Amino acid sequence: MALATGALPLQDPQPDLKSKDPVARLAAVKAIVEGGGEDAEKTLLRALKDDDWEVALVATRGLGRHGSDKSLDPLVEMACEGPVRLLRAAAAESLALLDPAEAVEELGKELKRDGARAACQALVRVAPRLGEAVEPPKALAKLCDDDDLRLRAAAGAARVALMRAGRGELLQELLASEHLALRASALEVCAQQPHAEQVPPLLELLGRSELDDVLLRRALPAFVAGVDLDASTRAEQMKEALASLCTSEAARVARRGPLLAEATLVRSWAGELDLVELTAGARDHDEPGVRAGAARLLGLLQDGRAAEAARIVAEQDASERVRRAALEARLRLRPVTEEETRGWLVERLEREGSRELREEIVVALGHPELAEDAAVAEALIAALADREWRVAACAAVSLGITRSPAAVEPLAKLSREAEDWRLRGAAVVGLAKSFQKPAVEAVIAALEDTEPLVAKSAHTYLLSIARGAELAAEVALWTEWWEREGPKLRLLDPLAQQERNRKYDYEAPPEVIYRGLDVVVLESRGDRIQVLLERLGIDHRLTMSSRVAQDGLDAAGVFVANCTGELEPGDVERIEWFVAVGGYLCGSCWALTETIERIAPGVLSKVVTRDEVLDDVEASPCSADSPYLRGVFGEEVVPLYHLEGSHLVRVLQPERVEMLVDSAECAEKWGGGNLACWFRSGHGTILDSANHFHSQGFESAQGLKKAEERQAFAVDHLGASLQRIRETRKAKFWGSNHKAAEEILDYSVFRLVTNFVRLRRLEGR
Repeated sequence: MALATGALPLQDPQPDLKSKDPVARLAAVKAIVEGGGEDAEKTLLRALKDDDWEVALVATRGLGRHGSDKSLDPLVEMACEGPVRLLRAAAAESLALLDPAEAVEELGKELKRDGARAACQALVRVAPRLGEAVEPPKALAKLCDDDDLRLRAAAGAARVALMRAGRGELLQELLASEHLALRASALEVCAQQPHAEQVPPLLELLGRSELDDVLLRRALPAFVAGVDLDASTRAEQMKEALASLCTSEAARVARRGPLLAEATLVRSWAGELDLVELTAGARDHDEPGVRAGAARLLGLLQDGRAAEAARIVAEQDASERVRRAALEARLRLRPVTEEETRGWLVERLEREGSRELREEIVVALGHPELAEDAAVAEALIAALADREWRVAACAAVSLGITRSPAAVEPLAKLSREAEDWRLRGAAVVGLAKSFQKPAVEAVIAALEDTEPLVAKSAHTYLLSIARGAELAAEVALWTEWWEREGPKLRLLDPLAQQERNRKYDYEAPPEVIYRGLDVVVLESRGDRIQVLLERLGIDHRLTMSSRVAQDGLDAAGVFVANCTGELEPGDVERIEWFVAVGGYLCGSCWALTETIERIAPGVLSKVVTRDEVLDDVEASPCSADSPYLRGVFGEEVVPLYHLEGSHLVRVLQPERVEMLVDSAECAEKWGGGNLACWFRSGHGTILDSANHFHSQGFESAQGLKKAEERQAFAVDHLGASLQRIRETRKAKFWGSNHKAAEEILDYSVFRLVTNFVRLRRLEGR
């Protein structure tokens, strides 16, 4: 049959399989996987041994489609001895597709060899494909007592994955183990591969007086997954569990009731449960922490009664911590754009005796759609005279955010006349956020403020509206510019710029995300994020302890406190102001104690450990869907957190904090596994990481002797792409850790910071 006009004959990919060009070989293997044919398996088996890892990866996955019994042994070998996790995982998944029962038997033979941990991990991946339960290899039980912590955890996970009938009894055994990481891995499998028998031992676990955060974080979804399996009993099981937890006299146990209720919300059947009623016991508990957690839960419930319950708690609870959580819950359910909510907030502002609650209320009233609400403007203007500077400062920023016509005059007056520089500075920030031309003259006048932070914020704002005019921070220059350009200048508010802000999405490189932002780095003894910033071409300034006031801060910027993070009292005062009016503070390691705790006390603290924390631990994401974790953990990438005297995180107010990264092995070895988290403070945000921004990766890697070992480390732990490895495979820098550290950096924690900045810019804040 003649070819259609313009059509080209298909080329045989076989010749390219022997090409010296790995890209050509890769294309050929992909073509064979797609085209199949009687020689596909034979060809793909040869490609498994290709020295280009991406070629081998495509071949490994292809054998899951085109393989037979002949492929089992090579795939088992790859699953246990493959050079990188991507290859080992792909081999396990192909084994599961071909013959899972035989794969279990063959992998079991590898448990007494060097690849035992990888064999355990492969067994977990194969287990879901088993049609019938199989007897777990006997060697797994012995490995659960191995001296190697990571091997113990992997063996426990494999035992649970393979054990269906009898899982309840096995879980009782494993959850009684002294090895926390083993218990954590068992819980992870229960969440991913549930069985009804796991429900009773998990309920017993949730009722224990002592339960590490890392275990609790894994036990909750595991319990819900087990309950989910039987539609006829799940409602009763959940009611029983919630009643048992929420009404417990032990505060630590009762706190888990609302958390369990929250864990059910991802299930379609959560609406079958009256979670408002079922968690009422926690809202009535004697311990404020329990009530605060129950109040937070209300904000997550799509139930009209939840909003009313939150209102009552916010007005009546004796604890300001609980009232704060209830206020936030009410605002999630009844946004400030609703007239009733605004009226309620204005009323609460007049009556509330707590500084923290007044601050939360004025922050909530800062919304760009409230320009026409005279009552809101009046309340915020009155709050400018609050006896607490934080309330007044946050009110000034919120007043500007509303873009109310009534905002400019009182803010301009405050920027000129306030004795406290913190109020003058907040007024300038409010004026900048008002996006009104009459505000510009007052901002220009603030260039002469005696406080560098005020002058810096004013100058940065003026530069942002000047369309490229790079004028020095001098009133005369800017006055002349404004007289000339002001009449024709159009100020675009954040809502009008939403379309433009899309350039900051997840595809945007870091240099775009940070462009135009004032990034200030505190030089210190333990960390050097500035190395990463320089490498990425991100503009930044350096400051030092006792020099923050002199160097100035822009309220719309980012301040990074490198470990150790020590500050003088004057620095603390200024960074607290910076965060309250909208700045982003990021700290590493000791900065938790030396910076963050001093600025926002009572939210986080350091875990007290017997010895100084010196270790390299595998880290895990705490959430599958947090926007802050997007792109941080690549496919099959397990970051190694290098802890040098690290200040591990103890959460004092869990209802305010989102934990992002943790580590089960760190919890087992050091008594705490919380590694990275964030919370809001005033208009700003605080992010803490227990490890370093820069002193990671090859700088701290141990036991890497060959170039290929370093390349595997870069892929498995630093997220280097297989393409990058291909392009640099013969580069000389792979010859030593020191040289590799200069070329392949660990950006895992930096990606967290970047996601916070990215989302802020997408929202136009």
